[in-house]
Amino acid sequence: MSEKNQDMHAEDIKAAIRKRGVTMSQLSRESGLAGDSLRKTLCIHWPKGERIIGDFIGIEPAAIWPSRYPQ
Repeated sequence: MSEKNQDMHAEDIKAAIRKRGVTMSQLSRESGLAGDSLRKTLCIHWPKGERIIGDFIGIEPAAIWPSRYPQ
C-alpha cells in the first residue's frame, strides 16, 4: 500500500484527540454516545464516528482513513 493511501495510525488519532484536551471516551460522551463508541471507528468503517473524530481534530475523514473512502 502506498503511503498516500495509508490510513492514519490509531495511536496518532488518539494522540490528536488527547492533544485537544479530551480522551476518546470523553469525546464519545460529549457527542451523545456511549463512552466506548468511538473506539470502534479505529477498526471499522463507521461514517458517523469518522465525521465526529475528523471534525474534532480538524482533518477530513477521507484524509484520516483513505482506504475507507475510494476516490
